[in-house]
Amino acid sequence: MRKLILDLSSLENTDAVARKIAAHLLPGAILLFWGSMGAGKTTFAKSLCAGLGVLPEIVTSPTYTLVNIYPGDWTVFHVDLFRLNASEELDDFDRDDLITDEGITLVEWPQYLLNYLSDEPVLNLGFETVSEHQRRLSLESESANFDILFKTLEQENSSLQKTTNSVIRAGA
Repeated sequence: MRKLILDLSSLENTDAVARKIAAHLLPGAILLFWGSMGAGKTTFAKSLCAGLGVLPEIVTSPTYTLVNIYPGDWTVFHVDLFRLNASEELDDFDRDDLITDEGITLVEWPQYLLNYLSDEPVLNLGFETVSEHQRRLSLESESANFDILFKTLEQENSSLQKTTNSVIRAGA
């Protein structure tokens, strides 16, 4: 399993990381958004969708509709299962109502959707609130489909840390 932790220090930084992830996605990818209320899942989804050619102003949390479908470079299914209390509440849905194989699927509060998944390329995104304007993003995946994404983010994160350390040392 590949893992990476990134500190998102601003909305601009969050937007840049989300767009970078979007640039490395392939149709059929499923992104599971884990985190507490207010941790930045929907904000991240807006930026990620913008990176996929979706107008950010149409991206809203589908808490009451369960699924929003957005047109873009690929169709994006944005699923929010916050209101569910058990996986059985999804029994009336077909898999195709919740997951797209021809586009990208984003799932907030995904715990009840796990039974629908088997061998799909899944990227887990964990959101943690560090402060009012800072979040910590944990990425995890067992799928080789995300290897290039991980390598790219690891290289950029390493370069950023070296630059930050140089600035700190120079100012010390």
